[in-house]
Amino acid sequence: MSLKRFAAPAFWPIEKKTKKFVVKPRPGAHKKSKCIPLGLVIRDILKCARTMKEINLILNAGHVKVDNIVRKEKGFAVGIMDIVTVGDESYRILPGKKGLHLIKIGKEESVLKLLKIVDKRSVKKGRVQLNFHDGKNILADNGYKTNDTLVFDIVQKKIKDTIKLEKGCTSLVTGGKNMGALVTIDEIIVTQNSMPNQIVVNLEGKKFMLPRNYVFAVGKDKPVIKIGETR
Repeated sequence: MSLKRFAAPAFWPIEKKTKKFVVKPRPGAHKKSKCIPLGLVIRDILKCARTMKEINLILNAGHVKVDNIVRKEKGFAVGIMDIVTVGDESYRILPGKKGLHLIKIGKEESVLKLLKIVDKRSVKKGRVQLNFHDGKNILADNGYKTNDTLVFDIVQKKIKDTIKLEKGCTSLVTGGKNMGALVTIDEIIVTQNSMPNQIVVNLEGKKFMLPRNYVFAVGKDKPVIKIGETR
């Protein structure tokens, strides 16, 4: 499946007028406006391939993993906090001012993924299914809250730590004009209507309000992952 280039998100690193079509992201957990097809990551961002044929050769050889799982579909959609590994090098996808970008990460950090809990459901007494921002889910004890973040080992499949969405925690803005900014939470405002809860955040001394779904907790006092140095 292909997508017309003029309809592609503005942050995709592609030329709009040289060709008519581009790889279309496969339907998945990430919205089209907040994902990048794996084929574009390999060719246009990491420059590991020059043509679609070379992309397919790399993928079919099993050289590319997303969250430690081999992926062979060029349209596989990757989004916020996904870890893309090509050969021996790993990259994390993060939000920025212009959209999504990749940063190179070391071996130790390449096994850790931050998962935001977007929903949880009771399965049986004392156990719940935690549903995450990337479409994945796990069974866990009933001690976690929606909108908290889990530090998850994608190799051992274990929860390493929990980052609570609370006053004072460091968070990453994932939407709006301040997308990509690191902020500190000042206050959580619970609404009494259908409107989403609001969060008052502090960005270098400037306070403003964001919808709760725009805020992704990444650390208690400082980020537990590398945030800077874009690729």
